[in-house]
Amino acid sequence: MRCLIVTSHPLEISLCQTLADMVVRFLIGAWHECRLVDLYKAGFSPALSTLERASYYSSFNSDSVTREIDDLLWAEAIILIFPTWWFSVRISGHS
Repeated sequence: MRCLIVTSHPLEISLCQTLADMVVRFLIGAWHECRLVDLYKAGFSPALSTLERASYYSSFNSDSVTREIDDLLWAEAIILIFPTWWFSVRISGHS
């Protein structure tokens, strides 16, 4: 099976990266093909630009995400590994 593993964490030494490495080793050991994509290393911007939004319902230019589209079309399985930030909720003016 072709597996796309996508990570997103700002630190190279993180639980997310450790888990991604473990998943890749396991899948390769089970004879699966793997592609590992680190969105931070790739410089991927999740923000929709003004130009992208303006072209959203007409002729969207996908040139800037060609690699990502190719990865998604290649994959038979997608594994997402990312942190969920659980910090204390604090409302301004209240303790």
